[in-house]
Amino acid sequence: MTEPLPTADGIVERAPDGSTTVRFDRRLRHPVERVWEALTDPDELRSWWGDTKLELVEGGLFQLRWRNTDENGHVATLDGTITTIDPPRLLEISADWGSTAPGQPGTRTHLTWELEPDGDHTLLHFTNKLDAPTQDVRTAAGWHLHLDALATVLAGGEVDIAHPDDLFAPLQQAYSEKYGAPPEPG
Repeated sequence: MTEPLPTADGIVERAPDGSTTVRFDRRLRHPVERVWEALTDPDELRSWWGDTKLELVEGGLFQLRWRNTDENGHVATLDGTITTIDPPRLLEISADWGSTAPGQPGTRTHLTWELEPDGDHTLLHFTNKLDAPTQDVRTAAGWHLHLDALATVLAGGEVDIAHPDDLFAPLQQAYSEKYGAPPEPG
């Protein structure tokens, strides 16, 4: 029997100018301060997202290298700055989302992490706005995977974020069914 697909809870919005916005709202079973730590501590970020260098000030450096590689050993990258920071409630980053592969131009992206207390829990509102057309399904599935990994790590679990294929494949299928298959590369 086949496992049911996960619920594709991310919202993908395509604007007439070609930009794409991916949104998630998640309720995490941890206080805001604990979630903030997971979003801003490089050791914690490594366990659910990637290897990070950051300066936690407005205008500060934000660099991230995903831990998984493509078939040629290249990794996805974010190189940018923290545009707004209001601990422990708001973190905004503007960056070029690219790859270590040669000749791969980056796409301008804006990430917003808003944390709202909900009793002993946190409502996480996450937005990723990409200024250029993107593979919406892969982007949404990827963020879904990382937000699930964040919840798992916060709960004391571990995720093999360097080898996410088994986790990613059903998510990509769920988002493909919700939004249509991603365009063929080329």
